Amino acid sequence: MREKVVSERRFQGVELVGQIVAHERFLRCEFVGCVADGCSFGGCTFEECSFVGCRVTDPRAQNSFLRACDFEDCELVGVDWSLWWLEDRGGSALAGVRSCRLEQNAFDGLNLRGSTFAESSVRKSRFDACDLRDCDLRGCDLYGTGFADCRMQRADLTGARGYRLSLLRNRVQGARFTYPDCLALLEGTGAIVVPGEGDAAPADDAPAGGVPSGEKDGRPGAPAAS
Repeated sequence: MREKVVSERRFQGVELVGQIVAHERFLRCEFVGCVADGCSFGGCTFEECSFVGCRVTDPRAQNSFLRACDFEDCELVGVDWSLWWLEDRGGSALAGVRSCRLEQNAFDGLNLRGSTFAESSVRKSRFDACDLRDCDLRGCDLYGTGFADCRMQRADLTGARGYRLSLLRNRVQGARFTYPDCLALLEGTGAIVVPGEGDAAPADDAPAGGVPSGEKDGRPGAPAAS
């Protein structure tokens, strides 16, 4: 069947429920406030498209792929991204995922190097054997999301929370984390974490705010405030 090419069009408020979309190529199109619930895509491609405020639930794909697509403020549920990647897994289907809500998504064996998921919620999902080097996961809600056998060198997870990520199963050299969520890195290592002196309760004669006399703003030797 001949492929239909749709180029540089804007789709707004389109709702598809349980429908079949076949043999269509969308090139640099914009989808705003659209819904695709339980739809099937066969022989479709989305290249350099943007999705804003859309909801996609349990999509099924056959011989379909995305390339360099951008998602913002979208809800993405039950997406298996490996079904939307080119067979050689080169390049990336995703240009960026920003301020989105993802749940029960699967990322298996994908090249996500340099991608951004900043300020998104990626819950109850999995990243298995993915290239996440230089990936931006700042401020993400990763509750119940696991990472296994991933390359995560220089990834930025500052402010991220709720993740399951073991040092034993991932390469994290140069990656950035925030305490106390970074304690998840010790999962499976047998390490025991105990409170340090800085975590102990202040002594009864300690001044208010925990700053000893003779210190100002936590700097030893500074003159005490009058």
